[in-house]
This record gives sequence, structure tokens and C-alpha cells, in this order.
Amino acid sequence: RILDCTFNIKDGLKKRLDDLRSEAEVSVREGGKHLILSDKEINEKKSAIPMALAIGAINSRLVDMGLRGFASINVQTSEVLDTHSFAVLLGVGATSINPYMAQQAIADRHQKGLFKNLSYEECVGRYINAVKNGILKIMSKMGISVVSSYRGGCNFEAVGLSRSLMTE
Repeated sequence: RILDCTFNIKDGLKKRLDDLRSEAEVSVREGGKHLILSDKEINEKKSAIPMALAIGAINSRLVDMGLRGFASINVQTSEVLDTHSFAVLLGVGATSINPYMAQQAIADRHQKGLFKNLSYEECVGRYINAVKNGILKIMSKMGISVVSSYRGGCNFEAVGLSRSLMTE
């Protein structure tokens, strides 16, 4: 099931987060095995929910309900470009991440000839390899050797955010 991770600017973020949690829970209870969180529906009236917040809210709800093991949380987002962003999303519970904006940027640059003799597939492969190596480096500094041990562990602190937001 694809879950829209945008919110109507007039309605506010909190209401949409509550609805998103409920949608995810109902989806899994109905037998859905793959949740796809997407921010592609952004427009002049709708803004994207920060993906780390959306994933964390859904992951927490599913864990609290004893449902997390029954579904994957797959992410389709324009937010991630660098290794740190991938690590944060994995850390709050993402199973897989599709960085569609990064892939589009690679495609645009390849089309302009900025990668010389490399094919588009080689460029994307190098990007994926760089992200994998970066995530492994982050995990190894924490003494973690497999992604499943890192996923959803929230092994980081949020600095400067209000307590009310962090309890969500």
C-alpha cells in the first residue's frame, strides 16, 4: 500500500501524522506486507512530512501494536541525497529507500555528459556503492555489523527539538 507522506498546509502536520499512523496500522492488519511511504504528491497546497518523522511515527505505532514484523517500510523520497540521510531513515525504521531525486540528478548530469565515458548504470552503481560504504562506516563506528541490527534502533539523539514533538 502506498501511503501519502504529505499534508495539507491548512490542516496541519499533527492531524496528518495521526492519520498516517492509523492508515499504516489498518494496512498491516488487512494483510499488507509492504508499506510504501511516498512524498511525491507535493504541490502548492501540500507539503512533505519530514520522512524521518513519518517513518519514526509509523515504526513506533507498528512496534507498539506488535505488528512491525509483519510489514516492511519502504520509502520513496526526494529528501535523501547523502549517506547521513540514508542512515537516519534506516535508524528510525526504514526497510528500503528509493532516493528518486538523487537518481534524477544523476540522470540529468549523465545526459549533459558530465560523467565522461561512464554509462548511466555505472553512475548509479557508483552512487549505490558509495552509500553502502558510508552506511557500513557509520554502523562500524557503533560496533554494528548488519543493517537489521541498526534498523529502527534510533541510535542517535535529536538536539533542539521540543519534547512534545519527540513524544510523537
